[in-house]
Amino acid sequence: MNSIQASSFDKVKMWKLGSNFFGRPKMYVYSFLIDGLLIDTGQPRVRKEFLTLLGPEKVSKIILTHHHEDHSGNVEAIKTAKSVSAFGSKLCCEKMKNPQRVEPARWITWGQHTPCDLAPLTDKQIATDHYNFEILSTPGHAADQISLYEPNKGWLFSGDIYVNDYIKIFMREEVMLDQIKSLKELISLDFDVLFCNHQPIFKNGKDRLIAKLNFLSDFYAKVEMASNKGLEIHEIMKYMNLKDDPLTSLMTFGQLSQSNMIRAALKTIQTG
Repeated sequence: MNSIQASSFDKVKMWKLGSNFFGRPKMYVYSFLIDGLLIDTGQPRVRKEFLTLLGPEKVSKIILTHHHEDHSGNVEAIKTAKSVSAFGSKLCCEKMKNPQRVEPARWITWGQHTPCDLAPLTDKQIATDHYNFEILSTPGHAADQISLYEPNKGWLFSGDIYVNDYIKIFMREEVMLDQIKSLKELISLDFDVLFCNHQPIFKNGKDRLIAKLNFLSDFYAKVEMASNKGLEIHEIMKYMNLKDDPLTSLMTFGQLSQSNMIRAALKTIQTG
Protein backbone atom coordinates (compact mmCIF):
# COMPACT_ATOMS: atom_id res chain seq x y z
CA MET A 1 0.00 0.00 0.00
CA ASN A 2 1.23 3.48 -0.89
CA SER A 3 0.36 6.67 0.95
CA ILE A 4 1.25 10.25 0.01
CA GLN A 5 0.28 13.25 2.10
CA ALA A 6 0.94 16.78 0.84
CA SER A 7 1.51 19.70 3.20
CA SER A 8 3.56 22.87 3.50
CA PHE A 9 5.46 24.98 6.01
CA ASP A 10 6.25 28.59 5.22
CA LYS A 11 7.40 28.47 1.57
CA VAL A 12 8.35 24.79 1.67
CA LYS A 13 6.10 22.21 0.02
CA MET A 14 6.37 18.73 1.50
CA TRP A 15 5.26 15.24 0.51
CA LYS A 16 5.13 12.53 3.14
CA LEU A 17 5.74 9.34 1.20
CA GLY A 18 4.82 5.93 2.60
CA SER A 19 5.02 2.50 1.02
CA ASN A 20 4.85 -1.12 2.07
CA PHE A 21 4.67 -4.14 -0.21
CA PHE A 22 2.46 -6.12 2.18
CA GLY A 23 0.29 -3.57 3.99
CA ARG A 24 0.12 -0.12 5.51
CA PRO A 25 3.36 1.88 5.58
CA LYS A 26 5.34 1.61 8.81
CA MET A 27 7.85 4.33 8.00
CA TYR A 28 7.65 7.49 5.91
CA VAL A 29 10.13 9.69 4.09
CA TYR A 30 9.69 13.32 3.05
CA SER A 31 10.58 15.12 -0.15
CA PHE A 32 10.82 18.93 -0.03
CA LEU A 33 10.30 21.56 -2.74
CA ILE A 34 11.47 25.13 -2.21
CA ASP A 35 11.51 27.75 -4.93
CA GLY A 36 12.02 25.12 -7.63
CA LEU A 37 14.66 23.15 -5.70
CA LEU A 38 13.58 19.56 -4.98
CA ILE A 39 15.44 18.08 -2.03
CA ASP A 40 15.37 14.27 -2.23
CA THR A 41 13.01 12.26 -4.38
CA GLY A 42 11.45 9.55 -2.23
CA GLN A 43 11.39 5.79 -2.59
CA PRO A 44 10.88 3.88 -5.86
CA ARG A 45 7.62 2.30 -4.70
CA VAL A 46 5.76 5.63 -4.87
CA ARG A 47 7.20 6.67 -8.23
CA LYS A 48 3.98 6.70 -10.25
CA GLU A 49 1.95 8.60 -7.66
CA PHE A 50 4.72 11.06 -6.85
CA LEU A 51 5.38 11.89 -10.50
CA THR A 52 1.69 12.62 -10.93
CA LEU A 53 1.67 15.00 -7.95
CA LEU A 54 4.82 16.74 -9.18
CA GLY A 55 3.32 17.22 -12.63
CA PRO A 56 2.06 20.80 -12.12
CA GLU A 57 4.96 21.81 -9.87
CA LYS A 58 7.91 23.89 -11.05
CA VAL A 59 11.10 21.90 -10.48
CA SER A 60 14.24 23.63 -11.73
CA LYS A 61 16.88 21.42 -10.08
CA ILE A 62 17.18 18.40 -7.81
CA ILE A 63 19.61 17.76 -4.99
CA LEU A 64 20.12 14.55 -3.05
CA THR A 65 21.21 14.54 0.58
CA HIS A 66 22.61 11.03 0.10
CA HIS A 67 22.29 7.90 -2.02
CA HIS A 68 19.97 5.68 0.06
CA GLU A 69 16.98 4.44 -1.93
CA ASP A 70 14.34 6.24 0.15
CA HIS A 71 16.01 9.54 -0.79
CA SER A 72 17.21 8.84 -4.33
CA GLY A 73 14.66 6.36 -5.61
CA ASN A 74 12.95 8.62 -8.15
CA VAL A 75 15.72 10.99 -9.12
CA GLU A 76 16.21 9.63 -12.65
CA ALA A 77 12.46 9.59 -13.37
CA ILE A 78 11.92 13.14 -12.10
CA LYS A 79 15.06 14.41 -13.79
CA THR A 80 13.79 13.03 -17.11
CA ALA A 81 10.19 14.17 -16.64
CA LYS A 82 11.20 17.72 -15.73
CA SER A 83 14.27 17.97 -18.00
CA VAL A 84 16.40 19.29 -15.14
CA SER A 85 19.79 18.58 -13.61
CA ALA A 86 20.27 16.62 -10.42
CA PHE A 87 23.12 17.17 -7.98
CA GLY A 88 24.81 15.35 -5.14
CA SER A 89 28.12 15.16 -3.35
CA LYS A 90 30.99 13.68 -5.34
CA LEU A 91 30.69 10.40 -3.47
CA CYS A 92 26.91 10.36 -3.93
CA CYS A 93 27.43 10.75 -7.69
CA GLU A 94 29.76 7.77 -7.70
CA LYS A 95 27.36 5.60 -5.69
CA MET A 96 24.39 6.49 -7.90
CA LYS A 97 26.12 5.36 -11.08
CA ASN A 98 25.68 1.75 -9.99
CA PRO A 99 23.56 1.50 -6.81
CA GLN A 100 24.01 -1.60 -4.69
CA ARG A 101 21.13 -4.03 -4.52
CA VAL A 102 19.09 -3.60 -1.37
CA GLU A 103 18.20 -6.36 1.06
CA PRO A 104 14.70 -7.94 1.21
CA ALA A 105 13.42 -5.74 4.07
CA ARG A 106 14.44 -2.54 2.32
CA TRP A 107 13.10 -3.80 -1.02
CA ILE A 108 9.74 -4.51 0.62
CA THR A 109 9.64 -1.09 2.29
CA TRP A 110 11.24 1.23 -0.27
CA GLY A 111 12.07 -0.66 -3.47
CA GLN A 112 15.27 -0.73 -5.52
CA HIS A 113 16.74 2.52 -6.77
CA THR A 114 18.05 2.79 -10.32
CA PRO A 115 21.30 4.21 -11.75
CA CYS A 116 21.45 7.93 -12.41
CA ASP A 117 24.06 10.39 -13.62
CA LEU A 118 24.27 13.26 -11.13
CA ALA A 119 26.27 16.46 -11.39
CA PRO A 120 28.78 16.77 -8.52
CA LEU A 121 28.39 19.76 -6.24
CA THR A 122 31.50 21.87 -6.80
CA ASP A 123 30.47 24.93 -4.80
CA LYS A 124 29.69 25.30 -1.12
CA GLN A 125 26.34 26.89 -1.94
CA ILE A 126 23.34 26.24 -4.15
CA ALA A 127 21.01 29.12 -5.00
CA THR A 128 17.41 29.51 -6.14
CA ASP A 129 15.69 32.74 -7.15
CA HIS A 130 14.98 33.70 -3.54
CA TYR A 131 17.15 31.54 -1.30
CA ASN A 132 20.78 30.63 -0.88
CA PHE A 133 21.60 27.29 0.74
CA GLU A 134 24.95 26.46 2.29
CA ILE A 135 26.05 22.90 1.54
CA LEU A 136 27.56 21.10 4.52
CA SER A 137 29.24 17.71 4.53
CA THR A 138 27.60 15.71 7.33
CA PRO A 139 28.83 12.10 7.13
CA GLY A 140 28.17 9.38 9.67
CA HIS A 141 24.84 7.88 8.67
CA ALA A 142 26.20 7.74 5.13
CA ALA A 143 29.65 8.80 3.99
CA ASP A 144 28.18 10.85 1.13
CA GLN A 145 25.53 12.71 3.16
CA ILE A 146 25.16 16.48 3.00
CA SER A 147 22.89 18.95 4.78
CA LEU A 148 21.52 22.24 3.43
CA TYR A 149 21.35 25.37 5.58
CA GLU A 150 19.46 28.56 4.74
CA PRO A 151 20.73 31.07 7.34
CA ASN A 152 18.32 33.88 6.47
CA LYS A 153 15.33 31.62 7.15
CA GLY A 154 16.80 29.50 9.92
CA TRP A 155 16.13 26.34 7.94
CA LEU A 156 18.23 23.18 8.13
CA PHE A 157 17.57 20.29 5.73
CA SER A 158 19.38 17.50 7.50
CA GLY A 159 18.84 14.29 5.53
CA ASP A 160 19.05 11.42 8.03
CA ILE A 161 21.39 12.96 10.60
CA TYR A 162 18.49 13.26 13.07
CA VAL A 163 15.53 10.85 12.43
CA ASN A 164 14.84 10.68 16.19
CA ASP A 165 16.26 11.64 19.58
CA TYR A 166 17.56 8.09 19.88
CA ILE A 167 18.21 5.26 17.44
CA LYS A 168 17.76 1.53 18.08
CA ILE A 169 19.58 0.13 15.04
CA PHE A 170 22.37 1.18 12.69
CA MET A 171 23.28 0.28 9.15
CA ARG A 172 26.52 -1.65 8.70
CA GLU A 173 28.48 1.22 7.15
CA GLU A 174 27.56 3.89 9.71
CA VAL A 175 30.33 5.53 11.73
CA MET A 176 29.18 6.87 15.10
CA LEU A 177 32.00 9.31 15.76
CA ASP A 178 31.43 10.90 12.33
CA GLN A 179 27.77 11.36 13.25
CA ILE A 180 28.75 12.99 16.53
CA LYS A 181 31.12 15.38 14.74
CA SER A 182 28.47 16.23 12.14
CA LEU A 183 25.88 16.92 14.84
CA LYS A 184 28.28 19.21 16.68
CA GLU A 185 28.88 21.18 13.49
CA LEU A 186 25.16 21.56 12.80
CA ILE A 187 24.35 22.56 16.37
CA SER A 188 26.76 25.48 16.03
CA LEU A 189 24.47 26.98 13.35
CA ASP A 190 21.64 29.44 13.95
CA PHE A 191 18.45 27.61 13.01
CA ASP A 192 15.08 26.66 14.46
CA VAL A 193 13.35 24.61 11.77
CA LEU A 194 14.74 21.12 11.18
CA PHE A 195 13.61 19.57 7.90
CA CYS A 196 14.49 15.98 8.75
CA ASN A 197 13.51 13.61 5.94
CA HIS A 198 11.70 11.28 8.34
CA GLN A 199 10.44 13.67 11.00
CA PRO A 200 10.38 17.42 10.26
CA ILE A 201 10.56 19.60 13.37
CA PHE A 202 9.09 23.08 12.88
CA LYS A 203 10.05 24.61 16.23
CA ASN A 204 13.08 24.18 18.48
CA GLY A 205 14.77 21.93 15.96
CA LYS A 206 18.20 22.56 17.44
CA ASP A 207 17.02 21.07 20.74
CA ARG A 208 16.23 17.83 18.94
CA LEU A 209 19.70 17.68 17.43
CA ILE A 210 21.18 18.30 20.88
CA ALA A 211 19.13 15.41 22.25
CA LYS A 212 20.42 13.15 19.47
CA LEU A 213 23.99 14.28 20.12
CA ASN A 214 23.65 13.57 23.84
CA PHE A 215 22.27 10.09 23.13
CA LEU A 216 25.05 9.16 20.71
CA SER A 217 27.78 10.67 22.89
CA ASP A 218 26.56 8.69 25.89
CA PHE A 219 26.31 5.49 23.83
CA TYR A 220 29.80 6.01 22.42
CA ALA A 221 31.25 6.59 25.88
CA LYS A 222 29.71 3.37 27.21
CA VAL A 223 31.09 1.35 24.30
CA GLU A 224 34.51 2.93 24.78
CA MET A 225 34.47 2.06 28.48
CA ALA A 226 33.51 -1.53 27.73
CA SER A 227 36.11 -1.81 24.96
CA ASN A 228 38.82 -0.54 27.31
CA LYS A 229 37.91 -3.41 29.65
CA GLY A 230 38.70 -5.82 26.83
CA LEU A 231 35.11 -6.87 26.13
CA GLU A 232 34.18 -8.32 22.73
CA ILE A 233 31.10 -7.23 20.77
CA HIS A 234 28.80 -9.93 22.18
CA GLU A 235 30.00 -9.08 25.70
CA ILE A 236 29.43 -5.35 25.12
CA MET A 237 25.90 -6.12 23.91
CA LYS A 238 25.17 -7.96 27.16
CA TYR A 239 26.88 -5.25 29.23
CA MET A 240 24.67 -2.58 27.60
CA ASN A 241 21.51 -4.73 27.73
CA LEU A 242 21.16 -4.82 23.94
CA LYS A 243 19.86 -7.65 21.80
CA ASP A 244 19.58 -8.06 18.05
CA ASP A 245 16.18 -8.87 16.57
CA PRO A 246 16.67 -12.13 14.62
CA LEU A 247 14.02 -11.32 12.00
CA THR A 248 15.46 -7.86 11.26
CA SER A 249 18.95 -9.29 10.99
CA LEU A 250 17.71 -12.07 8.69
CA MET A 251 15.62 -9.82 6.42
CA THR A 252 18.45 -7.31 6.04
CA PHE A 253 21.30 -9.85 5.85
CA GLY A 254 22.74 -8.15 8.95
CA GLN A 255 22.64 -4.69 7.36
CA LEU A 256 20.42 -3.35 10.17
CA SER A 257 21.05 -4.37 13.77
CA GLN A 258 21.81 -3.17 17.28
CA SER A 259 25.20 -4.84 17.14
CA ASN A 260 26.00 -2.55 14.21
CA MET A 261 25.71 0.34 16.67
CA ILE A 262 28.50 -1.22 18.71
CA ARG A 263 30.59 -1.73 15.57
CA ALA A 264 29.87 1.87 14.48
CA ALA A 265 31.49 3.08 17.71
CA LEU A 266 34.35 0.57 17.67
CA LYS A 267 35.39 1.66 14.15
CA THR A 268 37.06 4.70 15.68
CA ILE A 269 37.66 3.54 19.25
CA GLN A 270 39.87 0.63 18.24
CA THR A 271 41.77 2.59 15.58
CA GLY A 272 42.55 5.49 17.91
